Amino acid sequence: MKKILTLILLAMLCIPVAAEAKIVIASGAGYRSLVDKMTTAYKAQTGNEVELVYGNMARVTAQAKNSGSVDLVLGDKSFLDKAGLDSCATQKVGRGRLVIAYPKGKSFTGIKDLLSADVSRIALPDTKRAIYGKAAMQFLHNKKIFDKVESKLLMVATVPQSASYVVAGEVDYAFINLTHARKIKNSIGGFEIVDESAYSPITIVVEQMNSSSHADECKQFMEFIKSDTARKIVAAHGMQD
Repeated sequence: MKKILTLILLAMLCIPVAAEAKIVIASGAGYRSLVDKMTTAYKAQTGNEVELVYGNMARVTAQAKNSGSVDLVLGDKSFLDKAGLDSCATQKVGRGRLVIAYPKGKSFTGIKDLLSADVSRIALPDTKRAIYGKAAMQFLHNKKIFDKVESKLLMVATVPQSASYVVAGEVDYAFINLTHARKIKNSIGGFEIVDESAYSPITIVVEQMNSSSHADECKQFMEFIKSDTARKIVAAHGMQD
């Protein structure tokens, strides 16, 4: 009998302990610094684990729709609406802003600088898959300078890639978002927020997927976004209303 009890106890000790629930948040790459800061604070406050996935929004929404493993998606509301995600809850994060960044040794005094003969390359994110690429294109058209700068445009996949060209000094200017511009401010010459009336408003939200099996943890994260701690992080990244 003692041997049997010993074997039972040993077997019980070998039973793996269930892992803590881990929500998966997929986000546009241009919000990486914001999401990293928010999830770090969220984990410290709740003890809940988070796995992060970054990419351009087309890739992010495709993964959310097809993988079945994404719990929350953070991105531009209009883009998420068009993607037709099967979501069950939405929480606003803040407002996105388009900026023009420039390398060290350069400056920006207005859109006339984009037209200068000395300017040969202007980077911008993918105009079909990244919201800030779309916003940049709207800005250029609404300011009636697209035809004059079209030959100078260098399209890349994401905001961070557009920014990397500025950091390396390989372009004269780049369209990126304010959140990422603040992150790299010490590595570039500077940036200017462009006329917000020249492109469609960018509202950043978090949507919970219907397929999520971590409803309680998702609800906790949504509530955290409304907390003073989260709002301070959002404001520090230039996304406050």
